[in-house]
Amino acid sequence: MKKKMVAVLLTLALTGSLMSGCGNAAEEGTDTTGNESQGEENAAGQEEREETGTGEQGREGEEEEEEDLAEITVSFWSLATVPQEVDLVEEAINEITEPEIGVTVNLNIMDVGSYIPNGAMANGVANGEDFDLVCTAAALSGHYSVMMSNGMLLPMSDLLKEYAPELLDTVSEDFLGATTKNGEIYAVPSYSNKIKNMYWLCRTEVLEQAGIDISTVTDVEALEEALVKIKEKCPDYIPLGGASTSIQIHYPSFDVFSGKEQAAWDALGDGTAVAAAVYYDDETLTAVSQYETEGCKKGYQTVKKWYDMGLIDKDIATDTATSDPLLDKENIASAFAVGQFDVVGTKCLASDSQSVLFAEAVIDTSVMQQFTWAIPVSCDEPEAAASFLNMLYTDERIVNLVDFGIEGKHWERKEDGTIGFPDGVTAENSGYYLGNLTAIVGNGFLAYPWEGADPNSAAMGKEAMENATYSPLLGFCLDTEALGDIYAGLCTIAHTVQEGALSD
Repeated sequence: MKKKMVAVLLTLALTGSLMSGCGNAAEEGTDTTGNESQGEENAAGQEEREETGTGEQGREGEEEEEEDLAEITVSFWSLATVPQEVDLVEEAINEITEPEIGVTVNLNIMDVGSYIPNGAMANGVANGEDFDLVCTAAALSGHYSVMMSNGMLLPMSDLLKEYAPELLDTVSEDFLGATTKNGEIYAVPSYSNKIKNMYWLCRTEVLEQAGIDISTVTDVEALEEALVKIKEKCPDYIPLGGASTSIQIHYPSFDVFSGKEQAAWDALGDGTAVAAAVYYDDETLTAVSQYETEGCKKGYQTVKKWYDMGLIDKDIATDTATSDPLLDKENIASAFAVGQFDVVGTKCLASDSQSVLFAEAVIDTSVMQQFTWAIPVSCDEPEAAASFLNMLYTDERIVNLVDFGIEGKHWERKEDGTIGFPDGVTAENSGYYLGNLTAIVGNGFLAYPWEGADPNSAAMGKEAMENATYSPLLGFCLDTEALGDIYAGLCTIAHTVQEGALSD
């Protein structure tokens, strides 16, 4: 590491100066004029400096202490812009990590488009760049299953046992089972509420103008009626928005076009091609191609019909945005969102919209693998990475620094128990704002609730997890290693099908 090399060179240079300094001190101590008082004063001063640690030996000790620090780069993405004051947050983090675990942390926060669709993190790991601890992406080349199958992740079981035992006591076996292969842990899923229900969000202003009671929009037929009303009553708005990768009308595991109010199938841990499906109502649990199912076909046919009716954003087929459509475009009236109730609540607050539950989730391996933390093969300080990973899952100070930045500067506590921007600070001018990453960064249950969310959202999320429906195939992971180029081709076809469904 560069820092260690500098420390070694400084120590060598310092040793040389000490050796030459000894000779000078001896000469001063035997003053040629016969005056020994100067030598005595020098000796007393040297003794005082040694006692107070202010002499060369004190400085050498400081250099040795600095040399003992391991330096790691922690990589993840921002759902907002890449923040400008990362260095301030790094300083605050290192005030904790350096004395407590001997680790200096550098935050490598990237644009979500570069990190996920463009595969910058995965490519960097493959090229041996400075990636020591990474959050795996929700899809594509940086997804956990792809990176693990391609041999890009280090086995972590022994590292976690030695350097992160508190993490192992915190994260349940249900979570770790989804990222374990042949008895070896290769990543740690983010520890948070994994119940990602499907919601339909619509701007409050639009609902009022169109005379729509959102509580009645709970199925596809009612939704179509609502979209038609919006088109008629609010001509300045596009009724339904999204992107080719985020319209989420046939989001993995949901089958709302077949009238199912709960997730219908397990994607077997695949978050990229999403080709395989095992339907829960099939007692044989036989894997089929989800693109050949009637629910999938009906879904694409309906979306194409809505597109032709002018109910859907015409740019949706080519728009690859991964953020919130209601915030991205002011003329979008409604959109789908798949996520935890508190995350959706924050989206509604930010866009002055309301939400209605469209379908309930089932927790499966795909959800567990969507956001994980792993030590890639490019890491040259795995022990330090594991030590910091332990803090990401057990230390409230670290979790909230990474999530929100510095208290008093980037956020402040509110009277209702939540946190939010200080006066004069907004998402646009804050030096450190990442969007809502509490479900992604380490232990989300340690994150403070953001303004607009329920102050007890963490406790509510834990309770919801305890009462959630779990897939009978939880822990089963599709191993793509043997598929090679075939799997890569399926990924390309999957995205082509999704984009082409609106234009064919």
